[in-house]
Amino acid sequence: MLHRTFLTRFTAGLTATCAAAAFLPALAQGAPDFQDQAFTTPYWTRVPVIEVMGRADMQVMPNRAAFNVTYLETDKDSKKAMQLAVERGRLAYETIKKAAGKDSVIQSSVNVTALYEQYKDKDGNRIDNERSDKIRAYEARVSLSVTVEDVSKAGTARAGALALGPENASGLSTYLERTTELNREAYEAAVKDGAARAKATAAASGGKLGKLMVVQEGSGPCLGGWSSMAGSDYDYYDKAAYAMAPPPPPPPPPAPLASGMIDGRQVTITQADIDSLNLPSDDKTQGVSSSVCMIYKIEQ
Repeated sequence: MLHRTFLTRFTAGLTATCAAAAFLPALAQGAPDFQDQAFTTPYWTRVPVIEVMGRADMQVMPNRAAFNVTYLETDKDSKKAMQLAVERGRLAYETIKKAAGKDSVIQSSVNVTALYEQYKDKDGNRIDNERSDKIRAYEARVSLSVTVEDVSKAGTARAGALALGPENASGLSTYLERTTELNREAYEAAVKDGAARAKATAAASGGKLGKLMVVQEGSGPCLGGWSSMAGSDYDYYDKAAYAMAPPPPPPPPPAPLASGMIDGRQVTITQADIDSLNLPSDDKTQGVSSSVCMIYKIEQ
């Protein structure tokens, strides 16, 4: 009985296995070959093509300028020191705005530091006596960080800030801020260069240039991306000083450009004050580059 049962189960299992084996070829014929599809070659490799790199390197003038100025005031009273420094900073702000208008962006800050009495240690070194009852004065510092979006106005704006006699002033830095329009212009130039290279290559090979099949921005074989380079000019700037023009007639008496009260006295900044501090400087061109990968079909 045990032998007969085992034989029956074995026969049934063998029958099922054979049926499954017969079904598998039919299933394989009806299903797509995903492995072959995964390694399908790009369509442009099936026909003769030319791959070229279009490049463009434009030299443009800087479109931004920046500088910083700091005004320091000291007084035995903290509030008084801040008021004096803020008065100078506010007048400098007004002067810069008169010179550059909406093309200037000014960020201001103020901080106060206590100045302590000092004593000498056994080695003769002066040490601050940092106790609240040993404060001899307060130093207030007003800083202006200025960005000018019209570079032709940058020299005048900075000279206006210098007219207030800052204790610290940075050089004038000009640079290029890349815009969408500028990037697009470089890209279009790179595409034109690539088309010219493709025509030259087709002519050299004796073929006829066909349709454009692929174009991708990038510095390698069809890798997306663009790059640019920008230099800096840390000198003073005055573009108008180099313009060739006949001598102007004698100017009228200079009118006040900005005026305000500092420490109870009237302080006036005139155009003559600004002109005397506006040191000219030439701009350095800035480089913007772009490259594209282009694949053209070759007609036989």
